[in-house]
Amino acid sequence: MEIRSLEDLRAADSLSLAFNPYGLGSRMKPEDAAEFQQRQIADCDLAASVAAGTRNSFERLRTVFAYGVLCYDVYTVVGDQALLIYEQALRDRFMEWCAGTITFRLLQDPDVSFAVTSYDDVKKHADRMARRRAKLVVATNTIEFNGTLHGLRQWARTAGLLRGRRSRTVEDALAKLRNHVAHPSGHHVDTPVGAARMVRDLAELINQLWGQATPGGRLYPAPLHREIAVLSWNGAGRVRMEPAGALTVPGPPEEQEGDEYQHVVVRAIPFIPDSRWNDDHWAEFDTRYETTRFPTEYLWGPGTREEARAWLEHECPEGDSVDFTDRVFLIQDHKRLLPPMRPAVAAGLPADERVGVWHAVRADFPDDAFAHVRGSRDDSTSHIRRPGDCPVCSAEVLVSGSYDEALRATAAALGPIQAVQLPSVRPPLSTFWPDRP
Repeated sequence: MEIRSLEDLRAADSLSLAFNPYGLGSRMKPEDAAEFQQRQIADCDLAASVAAGTRNSFERLRTVFAYGVLCYDVYTVVGDQALLIYEQALRDRFMEWCAGTITFRLLQDPDVSFAVTSYDDVKKHADRMARRRAKLVVATNTIEFNGTLHGLRQWARTAGLLRGRRSRTVEDALAKLRNHVAHPSGHHVDTPVGAARMVRDLAELINQLWGQATPGGRLYPAPLHREIAVLSWNGAGRVRMEPAGALTVPGPPEEQEGDEYQHVVVRAIPFIPDSRWNDDHWAEFDTRYETTRFPTEYLWGPGTREEARAWLEHECPEGDSVDFTDRVFLIQDHKRLLPPMRPAVAAGLPADERVGVWHAVRADFPDDAFAHVRGSRDDSTSHIRRPGDCPVCSAEVLVSGSYDEALRATAAALGPIQAVQLPSVRPPLSTFWPDRP
């Protein structure tokens, strides 16, 4: 080992200085690089309820991250350690959840409970009960559980502590990376960008385990705010969306000149510059199908601009917040595959429109559900058809069968479904969902 002087240890690493706000390029000044890198994770604060052990490990990680400016290898250490804290957080949360007692269900014998004071106790009993093919009781469900990372992840999902279908695939990737770190078979080097992303993802996962979503988060975002907006279009296919307050001023020149527009009042996600959660499919709105990326709620229309303004002034609707993760979509396959439908709309269909095969699929986005069902029709793909999580995409199959079977499976997952019957309203042209009846 080369013995370095204190002065050398204090010197900035030239590799770290090459990472600047614009990517790789000219090297930053050491003092600027130190501030810039720390700001990448400065807002990754944990919820007050997070267990002390997990909190201490995480804060230690954030402290060490700052020293990456002096030693580039620190970023690799941070990324690897974050993956180990992933399992620690699950263990700590499990101990709080079980409150000192775990229960296993055997095939024929009565349930067996054990008092536990540490996760070592949990692991010991879980190993023994797994050999007897007993399952851990989680509320009204039972799961296979031997105390490993895989079992902890399954427990967290079953207990409803983790959510989102796309985040599940990230959890899978994190688990594989954690196993690689715990049982290394080669050499790897992380970057400041990768290490910061790992720290941010870890903060989101920890906070979600303790019941706090992340505003603007990548994995477990907080509910998104919806505003009252007016969606309008003309016969030529020109579509626009404007906030409800814009109706107090005259419409665009072409509308004032007599070009007739249809106006619909909706509750929708507003466009926020530089946000990852903008709805790129807002112009695809359809009261019958879920063709916008985020839930867009029909309120009134269609009608003229004056009629829309009068309705808004009389009703005074307000915005709300909506969680878009883990939604359930119903997809009808009759002669062709139709776009995803909201369960309440499907429940209100007349009898002659309930024909064909129906798929109840849980996904974060309608196009995720549609892509899975379309892929499952091809025998050469690995998309599953039986109920369960798809191994190759961000979807969970609840059931594939008749209309009644799909509604029953959806009600079992969501609770009672209140049927709605909405007027058929949508802009005349579509880019993303052109094949609609």
